[in-house]
This record gives sequence, C-alpha cells and structure tokens, in this order.
Amino acid sequence: MIVEILDENDQPCAPGQIGRVVLTDLHNYAMPFIRYEIGDYAEVGEYCSCGRKLPVLRRILGRSRNLLVLPSGDLIWPSYILSNWAKLGPILQIQVIQRSVEVIEVRMVLSRAITENEEAILHQHICADLKNQFQVKLLYVDEIPRAANGKYEDFISEVVV
Repeated sequence: MIVEILDENDQPCAPGQIGRVVLTDLHNYAMPFIRYEIGDYAEVGEYCSCGRKLPVLRRILGRSRNLLVLPSGDLIWPSYILSNWAKLGPILQIQVIQRSVEVIEVRMVLSRAITENEEAILHQHICADLKNQFQVKLLYVDEIPRAANGKYEDFISEVVV
C-alpha cells in the first residue's frame, strides 16, 4: 500500500504541511485502489533519523467535517486550541460546535461550579484564540454525548464546507 499526503493541486506535501490522505493499493485483486481519497487530512513529518527516505506521518488531523470555517472562508484545525481551553478552569470535558460561520458553542462538563472570574477569563481566551471572529456561547452540561459510532467528538461543524 502506498500512502500519499497531497495538497490541493495533487502534489506531495512537504514536511510540516497538511494535506489529504490518498491511498493506492495494487494488491487488492478484487478491486485495486488507485489514488483513493479516504477523506482524512494528515501532516507530513520530517524524514526518519535512521536515514531511510520513506514518508512519515506526523499526525492525523481528521476529516473535513472537523475543520473550523472562518468568516473569511479560510479553514483551520481547531483541535490544537481546544486542549488549551480545558486548562483554564474546572473543565473535565469540552466540545465545540460551530453552529454557523458566525456562532461557536462551547459545551463543557465541569468538576465544580465555575466562578465568574474563571468564566470571564475562559471567554476572553476563547475569543482571542478565534481572533474575535465569532459570537461565542458558553454552555455547561452534565454530559457530552458520543456520536453514533461511539466516538467522542471534540469539535463538530454544522457549516457545509
């Protein structure tokens, strides 16, 4: 099997770049896959220090439905900032839902009641991380349900990309 990480022009991504995961499997005799796009995005890593020149995946980011759509139309991966928000208060679990291009809903399960000061700091950090481009709604819930497939999704976009 050949795994490629390709940019929007179907060119291989350089180390540090993010692109689409594309597979080629010529050993599937029933139906070979040739440049089959699986819908995932990944970041290409640096070459291995052992000296081999085989491609390295630094991280798998997810699917296009996991992209945050900015009001400008640009797309970003929100997962890198979510983990920072969880450190700003008594947060056990956090989920962000993009309701529209302008509205972000942050759902949180708390270990205790949040103070007004903690809430203000959290709201300020979220707005700053998102470059003040969204109306941010903070919601406190008892539980964040899992998706139909049983997985927990930390980010959900209801915006069509």
